[in-house]
Amino acid sequence: MSIEAEIKNLTQAFPPHPLDPAAAFSEWGGTYTDAERFRQGVRGRAWTALDAAFLEHSHDALVFLGPSSIADYLPAYLASLLRRDPELSALPSFLLGVLTRGTDTERFDARFAQLAAGQRVAVATALAAFEVDVEGTSRQQDATEALDSYWRSLIAGEGV
Repeated sequence: MSIEAEIKNLTQAFPPHPLDPAAAFSEWGGTYTDAERFRQGVRGRAWTALDAAFLEHSHDALVFLGPSSIADYLPAYLASLLRRDPELSALPSFLLGVLTRGTDTERFDARFAQLAAGQRVAVATALAAFEVDVEGTSRQQDATEALDSYWRSLIAGEGV
């Protein structure tokens, strides 16, 4: 699928709605020092309205978003990654790290357990499109690692 089609797929799987970030960090983000700025930046906006500069500045929020809030923000980060927005610097590494089922499998599984099957597949196909788009670059290995750690099996329908 094309990048545009993958972003449309994310929009269908994660319907945009006004965000209420009051509890965004209530599960795992008690120590996130930029939480108030993040809340102010997203409050009342849909994920589709979060710009790349804001997401890049808030790249570290990803590790503090818990299971009940990740679905509200994940598609914005993925869409920005897919577009390869020029503002991005640290965001791709943080996002691919969060999407890699590494040594802390319990936290990874908890974070994504509340996503609907279609949402997990949308994440998987977005990652696969990104992997193809960055083939031959330094980002390809990170994308492949994330996909192979969990997401690729969802594309084939093995883990849905």
